[in-house]
Amino acid sequence: MAIDYTKISKTYDTNRWYPQRLIKEIINFGGFKDGMKILDIECGTGNVAFQLSELINSYIIGVDISTSMLTIAKKKSLEVVCTDVDNIHLPFPNNSFDAMVGAYVVHQLRNPRFLFSECYRILRKGKLILLTFSHEQIEHQHPLVKKFFPTFVHIDKKRFPDIPQIDSLLKSVGFNHIEYKEVLVEDFAIDQEYLDRVKISTYQPVILCLKKNMILGLKIGNIY
Repeated sequence: MAIDYTKISKTYDTNRWYPQRLIKEIINFGGFKDGMKILDIECGTGNVAFQLSELINSYIIGVDISTSMLTIAKKKSLEVVCTDVDNIHLPFPNNSFDAMVGAYVVHQLRNPRFLFSECYRILRKGKLILLTFSHEQIEHQHPLVKKFFPTFVHIDKKRFPDIPQIDSLLKSVGFNHIEYKEVLVEDFAIDQEYLDRVKISTYQPVILCLKKNMILGLKIGNIY
């Protein structure tokens, strides 16, 4: 069943947010600095790009396939481009970006190797950060969710490619070194706010940070 991004866009900013501490981790771990040209892949309503722009003085462009999502991103004064990253070459010349970030992108891709090869093509020597979930984290999700919704583990392990699979695809297009850093996010209650967020995605993020000649991993878990 196709995802109705027009419907999701109406409540996305309410249910999908990132703590500032996480954005700062992305900046520090990715080496993002003032003056950089940064691409936000599948930017949605531009949450990550907007939060980055509040902390660093950089030139950020967002790409996404959903015009309804991008309409909201543009209202945040973000520059955006509508394109299908699964099938169309990114409309940028070689070596044109200093850094890239993609939140909740990998599991939605039909052809991840194609996008990864495009990222490698247009990235200079900077880093690409991907927010995703490892199978290890899926196995160690919130205990109440796991108790009352045990099938979530099976479903999400099928939805999200595990880290070794992602690594293999990245290496096949030129990325060739991997490091990981684990970061803990805040505890959360199983309440109505949490259930509303689950409608969009089951978990908090895990991060992979990728450099053109170095793949860095930043894995995020939850404190219970």
